[in-house]
Amino acid sequence: MKMPQPPRPRSVAIVGTGMAGLTTAHLLHRDPESRYEVTLLEKQDKISLAAESIAIPSRDEKNQQVWADVPMRAFAGGFYHNLIRMYDYLEVAYNAQPFLFSFTRLPRHQEPPSIPSCIPSPQMVYASNFHQFPPAPRTADLVRWAVEAVYAIVCYCWFTICCFFIAPYEEDPKTGRLCESLDEYLRRMWMPRHYVTNYLVPLISSVCTCSHEELLCFPASDVLAYKRRTHRQQHFVVSGGVQSVQEKLLKGINVRLGAQITHVAPDKTGVQIKYSTPDGDTTEKFDLVILAVSPDIAAALYPSLSSQLSTIPTTTVETIAHTDESLITPMLRATSSDPASDKELAVGHVVHATQRIHLFSDGHITEAVHEQPNSILVTTNPIFPPEKSKVIRSAHFTRVLRSPRSRAVINAVFKDRKYDPALAKSASPFPWRNGDHGVFLAGGWCWDGMVLLEGCIVSAMRVANALGVEVPWDEEA
Repeated sequence: MKMPQPPRPRSVAIVGTGMAGLTTAHLLHRDPESRYEVTLLEKQDKISLAAESIAIPSRDEKNQQVWADVPMRAFAGGFYHNLIRMYDYLEVAYNAQPFLFSFTRLPRHQEPPSIPSCIPSPQMVYASNFHQFPPAPRTADLVRWAVEAVYAIVCYCWFTICCFFIAPYEEDPKTGRLCESLDEYLRRMWMPRHYVTNYLVPLISSVCTCSHEELLCFPASDVLAYKRRTHRQQHFVVSGGVQSVQEKLLKGINVRLGAQITHVAPDKTGVQIKYSTPDGDTTEKFDLVILAVSPDIAAALYPSLSSQLSTIPTTTVETIAHTDESLITPMLRATSSDPASDKELAVGHVVHATQRIHLFSDGHITEAVHEQPNSILVTTNPIFPPEKSKVIRSAHFTRVLRSPRSRAVINAVFKDRKYDPALAKSASPFPWRNGDHGVFLAGGWCWDGMVLLEGCIVSAMRVANALGVEVPWDEEA
């Protein structure tokens, strides 16, 4: 008597090789029952997660290659719960990283000078989690500095109290009211505009890499949840850069680089993908397709989603790695602290010396200059472009933004539901929900929260759960 043949593994195409795409591929590829055959498709000629990171010509204490991540990939305890659990599962080494933030208010409508020698001194310096006493200014009026410091601390305390004890207005389906925006919430809390404009918004907008106006349109619940979960938590960075994470997630997975996807078309027997390569155009059918890309690209590839995803705003962010210190030198001279004297912070992990992040705000956008080790600077949203001869790498990224309206759409699309192949292949429901017709979405924007790496992990876990795949680092599994 012949033994029944095991079922054929279901073919899965994952479009995009950022953190969401790689994590989803890793989970499905490692399925204990081997039910999925995964193929990663990437339009670039290299994996995108660490595509812009820079290999520094030096070695660490373990004789490993040192990398500077572009953009910066710092993460904090509390908020990045699933990211940290995944890193622990993968045995990715990471270390606590204290930061020193300097805030500089630029004159409004100032034309960027060719040499930023006329930039004013920072009006405030803040140590993450108050791990050290901020350096005192050398040139500023000490009394004015002290008054500003007290003012900022009082406002910070009031904002913290609001985050923990005064909830924002949520969506009300009965009245049609959307959730409260950050701007609306801050005004309702009588948050001083000076503090909002010069401290709160510059800091959070540098985390979200967006303009001040765009940030103020975010749902207030996003920012308040981020603050609550990161309060008094340490920041961390991956010791070997995200390159080491990329290598672990990619192990054993089939990857096709240089595959430019042009169309995704589900039918009753699968999902057809059209893509172009240097060798020509190709059409291929898979059982399932996961689009781990930004919403504008997903809508372009799969037009059935355009009506829903068109409500999700995006913007383009520029990040530059360079060695031009002309912008930060006046900042260092303006304070009494020598970078070599910055303190370390021992919290159970290996700790690196304090790194400085300089925030320059013109009332519209904040330029963040992150001092990396080995004299490399990473500038995001540059107001003052660095000298061209000192630029190592420049890259542009799509940043997915948030709004009360887009939040409602995303929550409807990603409402939890066990994946049912029979239901997913049936007549198209309205509105479309994640998994319908064998198409899934993944990415940092595919959850109810700030568009950061944690969202990438949560969305990948959601796809795995929908397909019945165990998530090894999920404590609730």
